[in-house]
Amino acid sequence: MIGVGLAIGLAAGISPGPLMVLVITQTLRSGWRAGVLTAAAPLVSDAVVIAGVILVLSALPARALPIMGVIGGGYVIWSGLETWREARIGRMETGAEAGSALQALRRAATINVLSPHPWLTWATAMGPLTLTTWHRSPPAGAALVTGFYVSLIGAKALLAVLIAGGRNRLTDAGYRRSLQAGAILLAVAGLALIADFLPQAL
Repeated sequence: MIGVGLAIGLAAGISPGPLMVLVITQTLRSGWRAGVLTAAAPLVSDAVVIAGVILVLSALPARALPIMGVIGGGYVIWSGLETWREARIGRMETGAEAGSALQALRRAATINVLSPHPWLTWATAMGPLTLTTWHRSPPAGAALVTGFYVSLIGAKALLAVLIAGGRNRLTDAGYRRSLQAGAILLAVAGLALIADFLPQAL
């Protein structure tokens, strides 16, 4: 079952979205350590998601997930605006400070909790598959979940390392343009979330 988990996690890991944009922008800001920490946000946020799917989501009205998607879209847009403001005066940092890296992890975890995509993944695919596999064989269920997170986080962490490799060649002007591009992508991702889920939330 670990192969199934790896495949599902890889598909989620390479899918474009707010978390991937955050991995890129945070790597540009503070280096590969901050990017890898941002990539690891699902390890923090998905505990809430899994508990919510198992204990809460099934008891909530059908509009709960779309409303969460709209709220998440608004938060992603706000993150884009913050990134754009930073880009106006941003300068390349020589290294990642612990405070900025942990702040990036908190922001990424918040976005991941508010994004409907992890909830949909666990409510429709990973949740039922994990429970079924666990009932048949707990080691197989553990292997499924392990494979999922190894490839989900590993794909984004690899992206952070690759981007960090070229980070030193960026000038301050190039850095600011990269942040502006990231800010635009975050805003577009947030608007897409709102457009996708607002009709269902109304």
